[in-house]
Amino acid sequence: MKKLSLIGVLSIFLAACSQMTGSDRTDGSNDLSMNEAKVHVYYFHGKMRCVTCVTLQQVAQEAIMENFAGNGDVAFIEVDFSEKANEALAEKYEIVFSSLVIASGEEYKDITDQSFAMVMGNPGGLKALIAQETNSFLNN
Repeated sequence: MKKLSLIGVLSIFLAACSQMTGSDRTDGSNDLSMNEAKVHVYYFHGKMRCVTCVTLQQVAQEAIMENFAGNGDVAFIEVDFSEKANEALAEKYEIVFSSLVIASGEEYKDITDQSFAMVMGNPGGLKALIAQETNSFLNN
């Protein structure tokens, strides 16, 4: 029952996301430091983003800045999965809607479900989760 509720909430959320656009956009795909980083924290989004999606990006960026500023082993990368140039990366991580993925080499963890569950009501908890998962990849 819990899974059905989560799926229902995500479905409604995705429908809402497709109706709004985010005004800020930075494309990290050309960032040279991302190639040198050991851990990549990917925020995937489409062209249309809702308030929750934009907030997820902000909280994730803050988590990386607050916990890993100056650490060249960690890179936050914003990816518009609807762009042709990012198609292969989106396929690699099986991205179909706004997502948060932490990756190192061929290993990755998709924390999208937890992120959307926490972003509006517990952003501090989400920052802690992002830091914890990022550290687990750094320590491997």
